[in-house]
Amino acid sequence: MFLTLLVVGLVGLGLMAVPAFGLIMGHKSVSGSPVGSPTAIDRMLEFSARHSVAPVVESFPMAKVNDALEHLRSGKARYRIVLENDPA
Repeated sequence: MFLTLLVVGLVGLGLMAVPAFGLIMGHKSVSGSPVGSPTAIDRMLEFSARHSVAPVVESFPMAKVNDALEHLRSGKARYRIVLENDPA
């Protein structure tokens, strides 16, 4: 049996210790993608729409970009930070 660990997105600092001998002898592999394949993204979006799954984000107006960056750098951001266009 061949097993593959697929890492999608950045995990932690992006570093992962994997013992090479265990991979070779166990017929295992590690693969990764920053966002996933187009097919996987399509399936994920279809699943999300079908089950009303919505992202959890923290929004900041574009005028508060420095506040958003400070929020992120201080470790206070719990979810994705989204910058929204200021009203015209």
